[in-house]
Order: sequence, then C-alpha cells, then structure tokens
Amino acid sequence: MMTRRRVGAVLWTLGVALLPLQMLVALQWPGGYSLTRNAMSDLGVTVCGLFADGDALIRNVCSPWHAVFNAGLIATGASTAMGAALLYGWWNGVSGRVGVLLVGVSGLFVMAVGIAPWDVLPDLHDAAALAQAITQWCAMLLLATAAGTGWFRLLTLATIALSIASFGAFLSALEGAEVSFLPFGVAERLAFDTLTVWTAATGIVVLRSASITRDRRSLSPAR
Repeated sequence: MMTRRRVGAVLWTLGVALLPLQMLVALQWPGGYSLTRNAMSDLGVTVCGLFADGDALIRNVCSPWHAVFNAGLIATGASTAMGAALLYGWWNGVSGRVGVLLVGVSGLFVMAVGIAPWDVLPDLHDAAALAQAITQWCAMLLLATAAGTGWFRLLTLATIALSIASFGAFLSALEGAEVSFLPFGVAERLAFDTLTVWTAATGIVVLRSASITRDRRSLSPAR
C-alpha cells in the first residue's frame, strides 16, 4: 500500500532522472557539449551563440533540446516540492519539519531556474539557482540534525561540504581564477548535482525505513 509518505519519498527519488536527461540533451549538440568547459545552464539556453559568465572562458552554446532540459528542471522541482509536502512530519522535531519545508522551497527555486532560461532572464535564473543551493544546504543541515547520529547524518554533512566547496570553485572560475583540478563545468556539477543525488538518496532511505516499519507492524502480535 502506497501511503502518503511513501509517495512523497518516490517523488524525491524520481528527481535523479535529471542526471541522464542532462546527458541526453547534451548529446544533441551539433558542435559537441563539454562537461568541463560548458555550464549546466547552457543546456537550457534557447539560442545558439557565444556566451560567458563574468570573466569565465567564452564558450560556444547550441542546445537544440533546450526545451526538454528546462522542462526537466521544472518537473524535478515540482516533484521535490510535492514530495516535501507529503513527507512533512516524517522527521520529528522543529529541525525535521523546517528541514522538509526548506527542501520543498528549494524545489520551487529549481522550477524557477527552468522557467527562466539563462539567456532569457539571466538575473532571475542565477538568483533562483543561488537561492536553491543555499536553501537546500540549510535543509540538509536541519535534517541531519533531526536524523540523529548515524551514517545518514555523516553522509549528509559530507555532501554539504562537497557541494559548498565545489560552489566556491565554481565562483572562482566565474572570476577567471579556475581551480586547475576542478574545471568550470565539473565544479558546477559537483555543487548542484550532488544536491539532486542527495534528495533522491534520501527518498530511498525513507522508502526503506517505511518498509521496515510496515514489516515490523505486520509481525507484531494482534492485541
């Protein structure tokens, strides 16, 4: 039986589909897409041409399937937000409840990123992406606190550290000071795709926990 919270967990898990979708859209580029030199947002740019962020290296952009990528962002954000609404109350305490709400808010920001392609509304696109990262970092920290000691907390804190460090390298690349061992495109992916993977992985954790709880209840003697 699919309970409300199990459906919410499935919705969080579905967000990982954004990763293969990125690769599918990238494969449609007539001139080739570079995982190291191109930004994730380039996949959603609606026109072909030369683009650059700040002092970052000028790159060629032409994404015929931009609408598919932007729709994928919107769908991922929507599934994250809806999943958070259904999962509200899974984690006890103020930190758990606020953390789930913030994950939902981060999903709304992901939707905004997809609605506002970088070449159409660059300021809104960048602001929404930054807000999504900050909101989810806070949400993850709160949920790590709510979860208590254990491997979930450790992995969540490690993911936050990796995402923030990579985001710093990404910002440095935008200023023209790219880290040699962490290229522009790789840094951005480690900063943002890790958040997508964490959300999906957390959905799987909730599904597993819900199954264990259900099994234990089914084995309990009738009273």
